Amino acid sequence: MHKLLQGLNEKQKEAVLKTEGPVMAIAGAGSGKTSVLTKRIAYLIYEKNIPIQNILAITFTNKAAEEMKDRIYEAIGIYSREMWISTFHSMCARILREHIDRLGYDRHFQIIDDDDTKQLVKNLLKKQNIDVKLFSPKTIRDMVLKAKQDNAYLDGIEMPLKDVVATTKEKYVAYLEESNLVDFDDLLLLTTRLLKEHDDIKAYYHDLFQYILVDEFQDTNDIQYDLVKTLTNKDENIFIVGDEDQSIYAFRGANIKNIQRFKKEFSHPHIVLLEQNYRSTNTILNAANAIIKHNQSRIPKNLFSTKGEGEKIIHYKGPTARDEVEYIAMTILKHVQKGYDYNDFAVLYRANSTSRQFEEVFMQKQMPYKLFGNTSFFKRKEIKDFTAYLRYLINPDDAFSFLRIISVPRRGIGAKTVEKIMDYAGEQSLALSDALNQADNYLSTRQANNIEEFVTMVNSLQQKLTDEPIDNIIDALLNDTGYVEMLKKDDKGDVRYENILELKTLLHESSETYKEFNKTEQLSFVLEDIALKSEETKEDVEDGVTLCTLHSAKGLEFRVVFIVALETGMFPLHQSMSDARALEEERRLMYVGVTRAKERLYLTNASVRQTYGQTNQNMDSPFLREIPEDYLDYEGYVQKRTYYQQSDRSHIKAKEQFIAKRKETLKTYTENTLNKGDKVIHDTFGDGVVVSVAGKQCVIAFSHGVGIKKLLKDHPAIKKK
Repeated sequence: MHKLLQGLNEKQKEAVLKTEGPVMAIAGAGSGKTSVLTKRIAYLIYEKNIPIQNILAITFTNKAAEEMKDRIYEAIGIYSREMWISTFHSMCARILREHIDRLGYDRHFQIIDDDDTKQLVKNLLKKQNIDVKLFSPKTIRDMVLKAKQDNAYLDGIEMPLKDVVATTKEKYVAYLEESNLVDFDDLLLLTTRLLKEHDDIKAYYHDLFQYILVDEFQDTNDIQYDLVKTLTNKDENIFIVGDEDQSIYAFRGANIKNIQRFKKEFSHPHIVLLEQNYRSTNTILNAANAIIKHNQSRIPKNLFSTKGEGEKIIHYKGPTARDEVEYIAMTILKHVQKGYDYNDFAVLYRANSTSRQFEEVFMQKQMPYKLFGNTSFFKRKEIKDFTAYLRYLINPDDAFSFLRIISVPRRGIGAKTVEKIMDYAGEQSLALSDALNQADNYLSTRQANNIEEFVTMVNSLQQKLTDEPIDNIIDALLNDTGYVEMLKKDDKGDVRYENILELKTLLHESSETYKEFNKTEQLSFVLEDIALKSEETKEDVEDGVTLCTLHSAKGLEFRVVFIVALETGMFPLHQSMSDARALEEERRLMYVGVTRAKERLYLTNASVRQTYGQTNQNMDSPFLREIPEDYLDYEGYVQKRTYYQQSDRSHIKAKEQFIAKRKETLKTYTENTLNKGDKVIHDTFGDGVVVSVAGKQCVIAFSHGVGIKKLLKDHPAIKKK
């Protein structure tokens, strides 16, 4: 007993020892909930002699389930396949393998994933002669799955969409049953149905599962809640761990109200507040408490720590987003010089596309970084697609780019047609563009017409590149190629769209930096920049700064955290400002971000930000105003919390003083290095402008017909002007 409870605080011990009846552990961030869960299971087995097969523990990831099993093994030396420690879906699959025949299925059913369900819905739509361009298979699939969970969902859909969803749902369900297939939702729905329709099976599992534990209860959806309630026997020996303040997955169907439902629907649950945090300083926790108390939908609690007050939180505001990124880079370098590792730092942001500028600056300064839960901006599929389009506009004989874009999106030009084009160009010794213009000589009429449409589209885009501002070409490409329509059918279409729009910012920056060059040259610079950065990016860095979205950061912790772009419209998002529930979800996301920090927390934003090619002056995030000034220090040109009027000259003076100081500081860090936009002179090539810097290499655009050169940035022949 002493060994099991060793290291637990009084509230944690209470959560372990209160084994009978319903128990709610409201576990704040960093409060040691995993220790409580595993030691509670160990206590049930070791002290109360409960057989391992009579304990059901449900987690949300296979990784968490395996970690729980490992910790139990460490505590009491038991590791058995008979343990019911698993995810919701794994538990349901195990139950259905034993009993699904009672629902008319064969026990050898197959489970289909999300890609399979989308393809199945697409096939069913085509069989009904429904235009899949008009009715997106992804959208219809999502609606079919919602209607499967709740038939009343159909009542809120307008005609004719309602008929399409209703008919497709009927055919979808029938196909799965006939083919002995189940989707992920079926695992939950069929298990619940099995228990509710067959009293003997429910009685069997009520007898088997004498004690139930559920982790991350705030992330359960309505089906999962119903399933847990159905599995719980009359003794109600159920223990849930959750935290409404960390409920950030509403977009996945999580229902924050499930904790309140549990409180009402189970018999007088015993509530334990786990408020002692083992991760952060009190200053960080006090700020988190001050932010989250503005939410109404929560069981009140206040996190505290024995780690002392710690450093004040820094709010930095820069004149531009570029200043914000430079400040963060230099702050990290200062800390590294004092003995920190790069692994100790995380940069957290609301939107994936925000990573681009950080990747650029970190590569320029040779600072290692890693993207958690994502791919480098420069290696993302949509960026590679669009850079291929841009390369092809500059050079219509670029076969490599042609092969990437010709079927993205699909335009009726298949692999055999492309093979004929390439063969004809080789046999006739023609440039690719000439071979395309002669398509009617060697292709069928239909194939030749498709090629002619493609060539006409490219010619039109090339003309727009000549006539319009350079960053407008992204909008033209999105619409004219059909790429935006393709994205609407993509599960991650919104994120991919944001990443493409971030290219507008890149192009806009390029046009500002290289005004003396023509648009084709400017576009060439951008493409060289992206190619170099894609080449330099490494996905397997062992010691590097973590770049991560706030959603992906849940469960992680770092010595130093930067939460960036804290402006209204960036974080929280614009659409949440007029929706109280959405704003509360954004605030919970801020709370999660703040509580990732162990020692130091930096909150940063900018006065002016280039967003998708547009220049915006955003107000500070309301979350900044929710932190008491006692916990904050200020850096940047805003030295205190003052909301200046445009006519207030002190604001302008403060900004000018800050910029002058920043230039002096920046000089210390960049005196002997090249930066994007620097003017240089080369002993052989003459005057030039730095287009890109990544690692040890740089790209320089030289005048007098020399063109673009990729060189070692430290070469003695290169000097700053």
